[in-house]
Amino acid sequence: MISSISLFGSSHAHKFYRKCLPNNPHFALSMHSVTKSLGKAMSMKRARLKPHATDIRRNPQAHDLYKLVYRLPENLSWLMQPEITKRPASKKKKQKEEMVTGNQLGVILEWEGVVVEDDDTDLEPRVWYVLSLEEAKSFPPDAVLKEIEGMRTDQAISEVLCWSEDPEEIQRLAARKEVIYQTLRGGYYKLRPGVLDFLNTLVDFDIPIAIAAPRSRMSLEEGIKSVGLQGYFDAIIALEDFCHGKPDGEMFEVAAEQLGLEPDVCVVFGNSNLTTESAHTAGMRCIAVASRHPAYELQAANHVVRWLDQLSIVDLQKLANGEVIGRRGRESDMDMEIVIEE
Repeated sequence: MISSISLFGSSHAHKFYRKCLPNNPHFALSMHSVTKSLGKAMSMKRARLKPHATDIRRNPQAHDLYKLVYRLPENLSWLMQPEITKRPASKKKKQKEEMVTGNQLGVILEWEGVVVEDDDTDLEPRVWYVLSLEEAKSFPPDAVLKEIEGMRTDQAISEVLCWSEDPEEIQRLAARKEVIYQTLRGGYYKLRPGVLDFLNTLVDFDIPIAIAAPRSRMSLEEGIKSVGLQGYFDAIIALEDFCHGKPDGEMFEVAAEQLGLEPDVCVVFGNSNLTTESAHTAGMRCIAVASRHPAYELQAANHVVRWLDQLSIVDLQKLANGEVIGRRGRESDMDMEIVIEE
């Protein structure tokens, strides 16, 4: 500390301040006075310190005290250490640690109608209509269209529509249907309100997130990139990752496996009763998002919301534990929310 202060009394310091303020002679003069005074003061301080230091060696009693203080046993060494006050962890950090260590939780999100908008209810029927025209097939009635909603395309073609039994032909039709879908959609996706805040909250609490959809991996990854959500998902479950589509729960089982979690601690977000059935088949709770369908049609779910940010982390953990969560969220959307007890 002495060496750093004495620097102000040197000619280098004087030149430095004169260089910084060449047009202020009064400042330079005052700095000269101050540095000169500091130099004298430090010389006087060094003069006082020197005999004080030698007194310890000359005075036997002071020397004994010196040895006593610096030879304290280790269990008394705290007497010589300054007291350090630890900063308490923030409330948010404490809550986060309690949440993460207390209960495991995983979130599995469907793509259309949950993460991105899916308000064009006529898109899927139009896709099947174009495909049926191209292949000279009979157009499926509304009841059948509702039955195959959310299913794997190849499964719908072979098991419900019965358009073909040849595996190669089924795959060709499924690939063509995906091309028609992307063409009619235009490749444009729009995030639903509240999705980004919800995902950021999950990331803040280190909750694993998976996205699952019966779409090709290329199509799904391009959609994620188009809305800027790269890096948010710990697992991406695409068409290539499972064999049996809805109402089978394999897609969600694969998601839980890739997250490294048991199915009973995972919460699925979907927008149809078929998704709810699949989630329950996989042993998971399901939250239905009233986007394509109104809330009163989604009564099979454990909980129904309009927007994802209507839910808190505590809500999700309660739901994963089998508890019923109450009404939350934006006041204007409360009429869209229904709580279903098991």
